[in-house]
Amino acid sequence: MISKARINVRVRRLKAGPLSSARARFHGRRDAAGLREFLTDAAAGGTPADDGLPPYILGLRARVHRDTAGLRSRLLAAHHGLYVRIQAESVRVVTQYDERAEPAPAALARYGERVGQWRSAAAVCRQQAQQLVGEANQLIACYWDAAWRRTRRDGHVDGPRPTSWLPGEIELDRTWAHLDDSLLSDRWYAPEGAGRNADPSAVARALHILDHQAVRGGGATSGAHGR
Repeated sequence: MISKARINVRVRRLKAGPLSSARARFHGRRDAAGLREFLTDAAAGGTPADDGLPPYILGLRARVHRDTAGLRSRLLAAHHGLYVRIQAESVRVVTQYDERAEPAPAALARYGERVGQWRSAAAVCRQQAQQLVGEANQLIACYWDAAWRRTRRDGHVDGPRPTSWLPGEIELDRTWAHLDDSLLSDRWYAPEGAGRNADPSAVARALHILDHQAVRGGGATSGAHGR
């Protein structure tokens, strides 16, 4: 159990530089006494629940959640016009291919170009989010290393911290797994349903048409007039 009376922290700017790493180690050493039972249980093979993590770790996790949400907001703001055009053209693609059954390669190519621009921007956004996660996990490792060493020095645990033991380790949720989910913004708030294959929207269907036409090449659209 963590003694919260000994742990009081405000997480500052998230960046895994020398100063932030030193600050994380400082917090780990300072919090070690309040984490003694937590660490001895870990040394015995215990796995802590997320709600039992110390405030410093919870603060890092909250900061990453906020900053990654900010990345998505900036993606939408910076490419708002492109986003709106893709939404509108998705309806036209679905109408042309599903309702009229009249393939339009030229129109689909224009749609594919815009989708490609969006996917490129979304890939950059995801990479930035992954960088935030990596930096936060580095700070988490610094924190636990310092806490473990202080507790070991006091004779309550033996040996080095297990390399696979990193309570509070952060991962991007499933809504980041597929670039096209960035076009299905409702999916951002429902990770358990992420993935356009389960989405009935025109955007999801148009993306499916685009990708499958690209895979099949000209065979599926032979004899059709571009629009």
